[in-house]
Amino acid sequence: MQSSGSRLFSVSALVVACLLLSRPALGESPAFTIAATNVTLPSNGNAVSSAFTLTSIGGYAGQVRVDCAYSGTAMGARVPACGIFVNPVSTLDANETVQGSLTLIPYGKAIGDGAASVGEKPRFGLPMCAAVILGVLLLARGLRRGVRVRNLVIALAAVILAAMTACASGMSGTFPYTVTAVDINTNATVSAPFTVTVP
Repeated sequence: MQSSGSRLFSVSALVVACLLLSRPALGESPAFTIAATNVTLPSNGNAVSSAFTLTSIGGYAGQVRVDCAYSGTAMGARVPACGIFVNPVSTLDANETVQGSLTLIPYGKAIGDGAASVGEKPRFGLPMCAAVILGVLLLARGLRRGVRVRNLVIALAAVILAAMTACASGMSGTFPYTVTAVDINTNATVSAPFTVTVP
């Protein structure tokens, strides 16, 4: 015959086991997937769209926020800004596939309605380069008028002008990006890579 303490322990253990079994396992994958297409920006510098596909798995239904971002190493590149700038939340019904588009905007283009220029950080390359050139030219007036000094000033000015051009135009190449989908209630997250080529 069981004592009341041992019966209470058995019932408590059974309740705890039921609760643990009814909860989803830790680390369980989210019940949806996301993918985006690789894109190339047009040479005219306009924005471009990358199509994404959000797919429900195993009857999942919910609201999912989709976003994207550059995922490469920090290198000072002025890579295109990426995102969904209007209504980034998609409603996903059970076993449904939803399609949408990510907008990629070249560095320096405005995002409508007077928004600031896009980029990783505000850049002051052009004014700084101009100030350095002006300083070098003023300094050259006070130095000897020898050929060496003049050649040094010209070479330095050429280097600074090349840097100004690079600052103003951004970089070209193929850059890695990541599209991310997050369930707004559970924070379950999935992501997938795609690339953006800047001519």
